[in-house]
Amino acid sequence: MKVFLTGATGYIGTAVAEKLQAAGHQVVGLARNSRAAQKLATRNIEPFLGDLQQPEQLALAARQVDGVIHTAFIHDFDNWAGAVRADCRVIAAFTNSLAGSGKPFIATSDTSVLGDTGATIAAEDYPIATGFFLAERAKAEDAAIRASQQNIRSVVLRLPLYIYGRGGGTSYVPMRLQEAQEIGVAHYIAPGTHQVSAVHVDDVAQLYVLALEKAPAGSIFHAATESGITEKAIATAISHAVNCKLAGISFETATSKWGTGIATFFSINNQVSANKAIRQLGWKPQAPLSLLEDITRYPLLSIQR
Repeated sequence: MKVFLTGATGYIGTAVAEKLQAAGHQVVGLARNSRAAQKLATRNIEPFLGDLQQPEQLALAARQVDGVIHTAFIHDFDNWAGAVRADCRVIAAFTNSLAGSGKPFIATSDTSVLGDTGATIAAEDYPIATGFFLAERAKAEDAAIRASQQNIRSVVLRLPLYIYGRGGGTSYVPMRLQEAQEIGVAHYIAPGTHQVSAVHVDDVAQLYVLALEKAPAGSIFHAATESGITEKAIATAISHAVNCKLAGISFETATSKWGTGIATFFSINNQVSANKAIRQLGWKPQAPLSLLEDITRYPLLSIQR
């Protein structure tokens, strides 16, 4: 297929593009400027100049391809509802372009829509956390799933709070590694017993390819390869990686340091099961290292990303 990929220059999108190419697909990548376009071209990705804030441009790209994978998202924790509204506008543009085509549209969400799952390792039918501000993103999920009613093979992948590998990761761990190196303390929100899930970036990228190729319309899949990781264990791994102290802090202190959104991420149990993806899509995660092993082994590379 010829696939339009948003977020093609980002951490996750880069891995997705590589897996798509390895599977024989042609990739058209969203580029916000000429510099990004040049970087994509060097990776044999056809650049498409556009911006998430101008979804009508993205609609044009969608009409020219065989499928769309949407990994980009404006992570504005100070205006989460606004970020979700922007994502819904992008999804609406894709829906309008793909309606009646039967083409695949793979959208991205995250497991924070489930809120604090407690001791449960949640499957895809776990209820959305009504009233929880990070669950606002469920509106974008719903928009993507409803697109299946217009003869679009729309699918949602929910990513866990921690994605790691390739010497980097989504912003949370690199941010904390850098902070620990700068101030000499790795912080966690006390008591640090809340547990989360994680996935290696190569594994999640492979799941995007499988979803593109075979996921049924209107389906949701979790992408996680390990659970039971405590926030204190993550902070401990960071302290070992940069050889610094370890200390628990209150949620109020964490909020002043990191902001409400990120502090909330670090203060809830949020564990999910990916058995559905393994069973229905034949997903075979092959992460060479766990999240904690990765933090300890690649601290300098993680900070640089």
